[in-house]
Amino acid sequence: MPTDGPSNGRNLKGEKEMTGALSVVVTSGKHAGTSPITVRWYMGRSNSASVVYCSVWAMNNTHYAAGHGKAGGYGYCKESASFDCAVRSAGIELSSSVDGVGRSAIHEACEAIARAMGIRGHLVYVTS
Repeated sequence: MPTDGPSNGRNLKGEKEMTGALSVVVTSGKHAGTSPITVRWYMGRSNSASVVYCSVWAMNNTHYAAGHGKAGGYGYCKESASFDCAVRSAGIELSSSVDGVGRSAIHEACEAIARAMGIRGHLVYVTS
């Protein structure tokens, strides 16, 4: 995780419809009560919209990176595909791609990112 990484996360509220969010919350240890990773997914407002947009923000006291990505088409998990693009846009390298493989891979990737930032303690995933 780079210190002062790219800062190109996008809040698409008002432009797109937010379809989901994930916050990683630390519940124990010296980082208890913090939320080092926030992920938001968006789609267009049209009934025929098929592109999923994702923005990721990862931060603690010494590290910050943000990115955005998108995925379209059919037949795979666009949430994880857009997340993979957003993470790469933020300059974060994962040991394995989560492109299109499902939401459980997103949780695993978020844990890996948090651990790489030095976050210790129990992590809880809050979704909406």
